[in-house]
Amino acid sequence: MSPSRPTVFTVDEYDALEFDAVLFRERTVVCLDGTEEARVVPLAKVNHVDADPELMLVENEIPDTFYGGCEYGFVRVEEYPELQQHLEDLEAEAY
Repeated sequence: MSPSRPTVFTVDEYDALEFDAVLFRERTVVCLDGTEEARVVPLAKVNHVDADPELMLVENEIPDTFYGGCEYGFVRVEEYPELQQHLEDLEAEAY
């Protein structure tokens, strides 16, 4: 069973780290815990990310205005009202 928060396992940490959002970029993983701070981990230092598949967002679901955007990510949308609004706006545009 996947954890309720995305969990990142890294080379340098003994314990897994839980976040509200884990965003994958070309060579980095940006980890957010609901504060204004972000933790950036080089992709080469990430062993594994465990997350509920229902938390996965892709392509235009994560705008560049959300911490610089990403290719895909796992996000607990309820923790980020601005992202939730973006997804609602996208859904309203769907035909």
